[in-house]
Amino acid sequence: MRRGARLADHRRMRRSPALAAVAPLAAVLLSACGPTGTPAAAPATTAAAPAASTAGAAASPSAAPAAAGGKVTPEQICGMMTVAKAAEISGFAVKTATPSLSGDVAVCTYEEAGGVGKLITEWQPNAKTMFDMTKSQGERVAGLGKEAVYFTSSGQLTVRLTDVDLFHCYVLDVRMHHNNPKAGAIEVAKLVTPQLPSA
Repeated sequence: MRRGARLADHRRMRRSPALAAVAPLAAVLLSACGPTGTPAAAPATTAAAPAASTAGAAASPSAAPAAAGGKVTPEQICGMMTVAKAAEISGFAVKTATPSLSGDVAVCTYEEAGGVGKLITEWQPNAKTMFDMTKSQGERVAGLGKEAVYFTSSGQLTVRLTDVDLFHCYVLDVRMHHNNPKAGAIEVAKLVTPQLPSA
């Protein structure tokens, strides 16, 4: 089974029955707007990069933060949080960080052994319009980027970094950070967003 399908199945399993009604709308919006178009949309990865980082691996020079105003590659987004740090923040036995590209979105998927996804970080350029359309559905989070919103229904923290660029942290297992996924996502964002362009 492809990773995208596996993660989507995992997210469906942890949703309450009340949220199931949102899925058809989310699917429509997702197909029109990309992997992070709506808070309820599961992130999707389409083109995996050649290699995954291993546990305890530090960011390599090629995974250095992008220059201000520059693009962020999947390898760079993975290099901004080591596997060891992801395990520490999440409380899961994270073993790999797999970079991939979904359209123009740089994606890093942190997984336990066996390919079980636990959290995903993304850098999404030119997505302010969708952020403005959906932010009223979430909880404001102070102190991150220009503004930030957490969507409990989808375990998604979205931070607006510039006028148009976004950072997302998706929590794929609500047991993250001692059953406090919002706090865990905020810790991830505090670590990653200062390394992103114009954060």
